[in-house]
Amino acid sequence: MSIRVMLVDDEPLALENVYEAVSWQEHGFEVVARATNGKMALGLFERMRPHIVITDISMSPMDGLELGKRIRELGPNTRLIFLTAYRDFDYARQALDLKAAHYLLKHEISRNRLLAQLLKLREGIEAEQEEERHQRRRAWRTLFDSKQDAKEEPQTRENAGQPSFAASLLYFELNSCMRLDGLRECDRLEDTALLDTLAEETIRETEEAREILLLETEGGGYAAVVGLSVSNSLLIAQYALRQVSLALQRSLQRHTGHTPRMMIATNLERDAHRHWQMIRHLYAYSYFLPARSVFLFEQALASNAKPPSGSEERIQAGIKDGPESLTVWKRLLDEIVERAATDALLATVAAAGEKWIRAGARRPDMRLGSDAREIVAALNRTAEAIVNAERQRSSFSRWVQKAMDHVRDNYADPELSLETVAEHLQISAVHLRTTFKKETGISLLDYTTEYRMEIAKQLLLKEELKIYEVSEQVGYRTSQYFSQVFKKATGLHPKDYVRAEAER
Repeated sequence: MSIRVMLVDDEPLALENVYEAVSWQEHGFEVVARATNGKMALGLFERMRPHIVITDISMSPMDGLELGKRIRELGPNTRLIFLTAYRDFDYARQALDLKAAHYLLKHEISRNRLLAQLLKLREGIEAEQEEERHQRRRAWRTLFDSKQDAKEEPQTRENAGQPSFAASLLYFELNSCMRLDGLRECDRLEDTALLDTLAEETIRETEEAREILLLETEGGGYAAVVGLSVSNSLLIAQYALRQVSLALQRSLQRHTGHTPRMMIATNLERDAHRHWQMIRHLYAYSYFLPARSVFLFEQALASNAKPPSGSEERIQAGIKDGPESLTVWKRLLDEIVERAATDALLATVAAAGEKWIRAGARRPDMRLGSDAREIVAALNRTAEAIVNAERQRSSFSRWVQKAMDHVRDNYADPELSLETVAEHLQISAVHLRTTFKKETGISLLDYTTEYRMEIAKQLLLKEELKIYEVSEQVGYRTSQYFSQVFKKATGLHPKDYVRAEAER
């Protein structure tokens, strides 16, 4: 980030000499303003907000000391460097009373001396900025992620660097993908320092943004809190935020190779937690839009205005097993895509996921897709596969189906075996072994192991469970034996499987 500098001297030649004394850009500085009198300097200071002001003391009608006092009132953290041709100690004392960064005699100024002082100031400024950004990000996360009493929120907004009235922000997710369990999976930036780089580049590329604070949110997405340089008109603010979004997308493309869809929320009102939850929820509307789209929160909200008629009943009818249900299901999904009905899509994923995951037919982290058509296609393929599997299962004899049901209900029992299943069904173990292998092509033991391993895969991806706990929950007395069976079935030790899935 460049440190902004303003130069002030009523002698144009002296002003030029100071400007030429330093290779500003090379050392991370940007001279944003040059003024030839105190009044002009104050106006430029209010507009440009420089971090450092280098000013001559001897000026009229407003001298440098008076200018310094006025600047301190407007920006208490501004660093001041006073220049003078006088050796008068009183000037030095007054300058130091203003906590001036330095007091330099003009005839003693050299390139190295001025640069050394500037670099020292930059180090302090950057440390302050980093601490300020850290505190503001923490305050915004508090606003977003926790419910607050109405009396507490204005103070938290102030800590976040945002007034108590409405704020504007952008929200995006990198490579967002819907999962069968209804969660959205997205990438994270490898280097969080990139957040500041993205913000700085976006500010440089657009005139609309005065300030941007980028932060990673608890759910994996990113919020950009934007301070606009334009009026409070809603339409103008929306236009300005669209320009900021496009600039941020370009910066993301350069650094990450990805251009995410972006949601604009121009009015983050009181009860920020509730509003934030709606923003995250309605970002799913982006799945109906082309890649790289920029859209309004209000557009996403309106997407639920016309859900497919009777969608709740049709969802429940569609997830029943059978060819007739599959027809209902496909028609409903087509209508959801046609209407871009966000909540209906999420409800469909939730209903299907709950049934298929509970039945052990699919894993919770199954990735459906990054747009609505991909998601619908994945749901259709899965429904067809499950219907076909059920059709195949129905072709098995009554005893084989009952044996399968018993395994699914009792897979956690370490005593489960061919003999215990046969005893439960009240048929001979020999008859069950022969019949099961003849109809399914695999032994009952292999079927039991396959089912246990599918359940184990789901459990292993739950971070709170350890390997020995998973082994117990799928019917193995020791984690060592479970690990052997798991590796034989998958080719990976349970720990390696978890690591591979995390990297996938």
